[in-house]
Order: sequence, then C-alpha cells, then structure tokens
Amino acid sequence: MSNLMSVLTGAGNALDAYQKAMDVVQNNITNANTPGYASQSINLVPQPFELSGGLVGGVAAKGLISARDDSADAAVQQQLQLLGKYQMQAQDTASLSNFFDATGNTGVSADLNQLFQAFSAWSVTPNATTAQQGVLDAAQSFATDVNELAGSLAQTGQAIQGQISSNVQQINQLATQIQQYNIQRDNTATPDPNLDAQLHSELEQLSQLVNFSQITQANGTVTLVLSGGAPLVVGTEQYNISAVAQVPAGAANPNSTPSARILDSNGNDITSQITGGQLGGELDTHNRVLASLLGDATQAGSLNTFAKSVADTINNILESGTVGVQAGAANGIALFTYNNADATTPAASLALNPNITPATLAPVDSSGNANGNALQLASLATSTANGSINGKTFGDYFSGLMSALGGENSVATANQQTQQQVADQTKTQRDQISGVSLDQQALMMLQFQNSYQAAAKMVTVLDELAQSTINMMPLY
Repeated sequence: MSNLMSVLTGAGNALDAYQKAMDVVQNNITNANTPGYASQSINLVPQPFELSGGLVGGVAAKGLISARDDSADAAVQQQLQLLGKYQMQAQDTASLSNFFDATGNTGVSADLNQLFQAFSAWSVTPNATTAQQGVLDAAQSFATDVNELAGSLAQTGQAIQGQISSNVQQINQLATQIQQYNIQRDNTATPDPNLDAQLHSELEQLSQLVNFSQITQANGTVTLVLSGGAPLVVGTEQYNISAVAQVPAGAANPNSTPSARILDSNGNDITSQITGGQLGGELDTHNRVLASLLGDATQAGSLNTFAKSVADTINNILESGTVGVQAGAANGIALFTYNNADATTPAASLALNPNITPATLAPVDSSGNANGNALQLASLATSTANGSINGKTFGDYFSGLMSALGGENSVATANQQTQQQVADQTKTQRDQISGVSLDQQALMMLQFQNSYQAAAKMVTVLDELAQSTINMMPLY
C-alpha cells in the first residue's frame, strides 16, 4: 500500500511539473513581441526510481533555462551604437546642407556672381551712377546672405546642442532604470524573465544613444561604463553625466560658438569617450562639421575665412585707388565692414560700409588707369591674380565648402543605409537564437498537454486502485 501511495505522489508531482511547463510556454507566447524578452524553457529533471528506497521516479521542474545569448545581445548593441551615430550624422548634416544651394542659382554663390558682374558693368562705365549703385546693391545682397547663412548655421548648432542635452537626459533616465533593476536583482536569488526582458530592452535603447561596455556580475547585477571608463551604473549606484556648451578660458577665439562638452558625475570632461550612438553622432556634427564652417575656440571656420578674404581683398583694391583720375582725387574707401574681434566673427557681422556712396567708389587704380580697380575686381570671378583663398578663386573656394559639407552628408547617409541592414541582420540572428517561435511554442504546448493528460490519467488509475485496495482490506 505504501508503494502505491508513493507512486501516486510521484504522478502528482509530474502533474505539477507539466503544469509549470505549460505556464512557461504560455508566458513565452504572451511575451513573443515584448522588447528584450528571451524564450524560456522549463528544466524537467527525471527523478530516480527505486521503490525499496522510497524513490518513486517521475519528473520534477528544476527552474528555468533562458535562451538568451549574451554574445548575440552584445553584437546587436554594438551595431545599434553605430547605427545611432550614422543616423544623427546624416540627419544633422542634411539640416546644414539645406542652407546651401548646390546649383549656385540662389544664396551666397549667386550673390557673389552678381557682385562680380556688377564690378564688370562698372568697369565699362566707371563714372555712371547706375553702375556704381549696382555695385552697392550687389554688395549689400552679398553681405546680407552671408549674415543669414551664418545665422542659420548657428541656429542649427543650437538645435543640435538641444538634442545633445535631450539625449543626455534620456541616458541618465535609462541608467536610473537599470540601477533599479540592479537593486531588485540584488535582493532576488531567482531570475525573473520579465524583469530580464525589461533590462535588455533598456540596454538596447541605451545602445542607440551612446557607446558603452556592459559587465554582468556574479549576483546578476549589471555594470555599465562608457568606452573610456567613465561609469554610468555600478551595482546599486548610478552616475549622471551632463551636457554643457563651453568656450575654454583663454581661447584664441573667445567669441566663437561654444563646443558641446559631456561631463561625468565629477565634472570631468569625457567628450572624447562618446564615439557612438546618437550622442556620438551629434557631438561629431556639432564639434567637427559645424565648427569647420563657423569656427570654434581654435579655428576660424571656412565661412569666416571666406567672408573675411572677400571683404579684405575688395577693400584693399578699392582703398589703393582713387575716385577719379584728376590730381587730388579722393582715395577710395572700404566697401565692406565686419567685426574683427576674433577669427570667428566676420561672417555673422559682414555688412556694407555705411559711409560708402556711389560717388566714393574708387574705379581708378594706383597707376592712374581710369577703370583699373573695377577691372581687378571683375577679374576676381575667374582669376586668382588679385585675390584668392588657398590658391582658389572665391567662387571655387565657396563651392568647395559646399561640396565638403555635401560629402559629409553623402557619406553619413550611405553609412546609415548600410548600417541599418547590418543591424537588422544582427537582430534577426539574435532572435533566431533567443526569440520566441510561436510554431515551436505551440508544438511544446501540445506535448506538455499530452504529458499532463497522461499523468492525470495515471493519477486517476492509481486513485481507483488505491480505493479498491482499501475496500479489500478487512475491518477489525
């Protein structure tokens, strides 16, 4: 009788094990589309069978087995860090490129051509008021468009700085959530698949924002550090980072657009550690691409170099001559003015000289040629003899400036498209390892249901047999 009851107990234990297995399958199906969830399976362990020793066999549930592959997850995170970087580079450089007309039909390129054409018309009739006024009008349009371009680029830089601050805030929020996971995990011996899914979803979101390294400790908690070692989360402690806009003290260009900097929790500059994710892409565009145009603490920026060179060349030619060929004719005056506080201020401050009038334009060169200055100014359109930047005409230099920015956007866009495919493929490979297959889960559910029904049938038969045995026993 004791053996019969032992076998009945073993069958009951099997029922419990198969019920737990079906619960696991059901949880897999429920979370099939949950971000970060890895398929789980029950660890069914056969029990020893030896009736004489009270070992009745059967099966028992001994915890869960996760299909998660840490290497596959790490590969996905790495690809997402690159994708986030390229996405922001493509987006931000496209915003900058929108302020330039590559056709040259509008904007600064068109204004520069119109100015040279005005000089050419003036050289034909140097004393004609209409031609003189045409030069002033073209110069005004040119200065205005250079100002507007510099202002638009600066506003975009401020917008990128705002995106940087927003992403830093998101990084800190995700770090807080991961810290809370560590606190729960530190107090729980048994892993929770749903809590684990939440963690890995947060890690995937974080990888889109910034490059980091992850270490899983023996107690299941996660340590996160940036590539250079600055901590984000260590055990139950979180370390906030912050975004600031700075021009270093003693900078060569104190009036320059501030660079975007990232500081760790102790205020140390860790900008160089941010090389991936959306934050890395934004920092690169702001501090490298935009700075190459508008300048920063140490460089003038190509747009300022252009504006200053054009203004200085034209002003020098005009100031070297006179307004007429007669003896004692007044010397020429500058056509343009600009703020020369440092190397980064000319483009934003370029303006038509408020003191110049049609009558004060100086067409006569230093040798006394009646239209010598006007001809020199007109030649700037095609020749570098009277003025250039790095051996290029002003028009070619500005075209090169636009081409360089267009190249940045082209490369970033191509990188984004390629990286999107790589990231998608890596995710697919990861999901094939640890994702939930509904077909497979349906088959497992059917198998466990059949096993459960078999165990239940066995319990019924054993129960009937036990009752029959009890009824056969004599009453005393």
